[in-house]
Amino acid sequence: MTNAEPLPEQGDKKRTRQISMEFVSAPGNVFVFGSGDTGQLGLGDSMLTRKRPMPLKVLDDKEIVDIACGGMHSIALTKEGKLYSWGCNDQRALGRSGEEYLPELVKISDDVKFVKIACGDSISMALSDTGKVYCWGTYRCAEGALGFSIDQAVQDVPAIFKPLSSHVIVDIAAGTDHCLALTDGGRVFGWGNGQQFQLGRRVIERRKKNGLRPELLALKGIKAIGTGSYHSFALDENNDLYVWGLNNYQQCGLLSEDRRYAGEIITTPTVIPGLQGKGPIKSVAAGEHHSYVLMEDGTVYSFGRADSSQLGLPESMINQLHPQEDDQDASKSQFKKAIGQPTLIPGLTDVIQISSGSNHALVTTESGKAYAWGFGEMYALGNGSDEDEPVPCEVTGQKLEGHKVIRVSAGAQHSVILANSL
Repeated sequence: MTNAEPLPEQGDKKRTRQISMEFVSAPGNVFVFGSGDTGQLGLGDSMLTRKRPMPLKVLDDKEIVDIACGGMHSIALTKEGKLYSWGCNDQRALGRSGEEYLPELVKISDDVKFVKIACGDSISMALSDTGKVYCWGTYRCAEGALGFSIDQAVQDVPAIFKPLSSHVIVDIAAGTDHCLALTDGGRVFGWGNGQQFQLGRRVIERRKKNGLRPELLALKGIKAIGTGSYHSFALDENNDLYVWGLNNYQQCGLLSEDRRYAGEIITTPTVIPGLQGKGPIKSVAAGEHHSYVLMEDGTVYSFGRADSSQLGLPESMINQLHPQEDDQDASKSQFKKAIGQPTLIPGLTDVIQISSGSNHALVTTESGKAYAWGFGEMYALGNGSDEDEPVPCEVTGQKLEGHKVIRVSAGAQHSVILANSL
């Protein structure tokens, strides 16, 4: 771990938030589907593709309460706060040695109970019930390996993240190669790769390792956080949603009604005006170049790249909404198959949780059904087809019959569902 001293939390130190137990569901059975050529399905090295949900029976007796997908690995959280991991372990994202194609317990020396997990591509993190952050793996940048900290290439096993050890953390989020942490005082720390300004601050290219040290963003009164692959979000107490980072496909949702271009990089946290007045926001999920905002009333808004049906919008809506190009600017346009303003996904209601993969999405509803849409080539939609799904379709399958879906998580090429028997 880094030798840096714990960071001070500047400004208002009023303790207003507690670690939310909404992260934890009732225990359920784990189902997996998609492509698993690096073991991310957890079904062994002889079963690398599943077109529909397949039970991961090795975890049936583990009382799993949450699941999280990274790019090519997965982690499950038990009722007792223990972790099981499986998938690609090239950069130690599993937090353990041993079998990669089957789930195994992540052993740590600390007597700790975890309540939330988050995964990036080669980085993993977990939040304890005492508000401490544990991290392991490493970060990458455009040029390749970046490191875990300024003086350490890789963290092999879960260990308390010393730079934040003096803070009480109430939420965590991981992008492809960056992390966010929310303190109980409503402040946000960001660290990792910052080449696309996903950390909300400028990181000088020749000193890009400096991004590995957490720093506070210029935000206060934050109650929720979220990440895409290369962009980030923070929701404040006034229901304003801030966004920053890569915006090359308008995944930050800042395009104005007069189609004024918002720029390919959002360098500082900026409020999304298109969501103001839409009602209370519950959470945010985002992928490589697109974003979703789940409202408290169970509806979902989407924006960003749409050429693989990532937004869950009918093709007719996309054709109507995306900016028209003139012949002179067509070759330069970043708007093709992209929607730059938050747009309500029609027909999708009563959603209680949403997860975004790189180019697909999963939701679960109050009735216990799961719906998926987006890029289908890797079977990560669980619909039995490798075709893209333009609008939300119910995830079904013989193995899933008689179950109520309670949690979903989407990775790059695979998906995981947590479901209870009816």
